[in-house]
Amino acid sequence: MEIIEKGFNVLNNRDIELRYRMVTTENPRIFYHYHKGIEVIFVHRGKGNLTLNRRIYDLESGCVVILQPFQLHRIQFDTSQCPYERTVLNFEPSAFAPFLKNFPILFRFYEQVWKEQLVNQVFRIESNTAYISGVLERLNDLFSWHEDINPEAASMLILNIFDYLKSLHNGHSVAVARHASHVEKIMNWIELHYTEPFNLNTLAEELYLSKHHVSRLFRSETGGNITEYIIARRIRQACWLLKTESKSVELIGSSVGIPNFPYFCRLFKKITGLTPIQYRNSHLN
Repeated sequence: MEIIEKGFNVLNNRDIELRYRMVTTENPRIFYHYHKGIEVIFVHRGKGNLTLNRRIYDLESGCVVILQPFQLHRIQFDTSQCPYERTVLNFEPSAFAPFLKNFPILFRFYEQVWKEQLVNQVFRIESNTAYISGVLERLNDLFSWHEDINPEAASMLILNIFDYLKSLHNGHSVAVARHASHVEKIMNWIELHYTEPFNLNTLAEELYLSKHHVSRLFRSETGGNITEYIIARRIRQACWLLKTESKSVELIGSSVGIPNFPYFCRLFKKITGLTPIQYRNSHLN
């Protein structure tokens, strides 16, 4: 499971993390993963695609992506013509919620991004990007000036970011997903069957493709393999069940398709950084 581990980020026990204007000039192999906190990505330059909610979106300069906690996704950029430059903000929503409650309209949107299903999560800015760039720069300055970030100061900049994201959500251009491809059909099939023992032959037969073609298509479109995707999907569902249901950890492991209890616990910790019990306890009110 070493490969999958590299794709996950649990904020390393920090409430907020900013990676400002990171530049990638090579094409690293990036796997399906998710993050403990909310993640906001602003693309400064480059062209690539995002796999999210079993759809594939084209990304380019001016795109903004909102990712919810533990939401399975994958981003792949082609850097052969242009480097991939982006700013990534990742933060634990519960840590900043108290500071935003005095702004009820924005706080409602904040809760939507945090806890509810969103219709749109990928946006293309068609006008001036100076505002969001300026807020991100100020946040980066805050990180540069202080070793320990003041939550109240950071929350005001997060408030500005969410005010901007709300304007995108309510009226700006949504990045259009591609028409359903074979890979998206594969992901939709997995969504229906990920709790069952996986059989590549069955999947291939239902899509009227050879199993070798299915595997090759999935890897070429996403950069990962089907088994990695299924494991990530199972663990994401386990996270949800640990937060929302009182079933035993062993039953939850079985219900997501991992009936071997010790293996489920080891896998869960490798991927999330927490044991299932630690994860459940961290989400108790």
